[in-house]
Amino acid sequence: MNVRKSVPVGPEDVITLERMHAPTSPERQALAQLTGHELDASASDAEILAALVRAGREAVTQQVATTGYAAWAAEMDDEDRAYRTARRGWDRGNKVAGETKA
Repeated sequence: MNVRKSVPVGPEDVITLERMHAPTSPERQALAQLTGHELDASASDAEILAALVRAGREAVTQQVATTGYAAWAAEMDDEDRAYRTARRGWDRGNKVAGETKA
């Protein structure tokens, strides 16, 4: 399902959007690297803006995951870390205390 939203863009956004219409522009190449998808040479403003929104959303999601993982790891105590280490070895069938998982 596609939903259209009106989004105000400032002068710097307009300049960037204009640059992104050139397939070889650094901005367009950076967007392709961020999204893993190259836009068609004739991409419209809407397609470019949608790709920018997608790239921003993915960056925000990644930042949330990184921050959440860091907070979770910081809350772990020595007992938590020891359990995870032992569990990791058991899950992978590695030797733990001289025995293997049955």
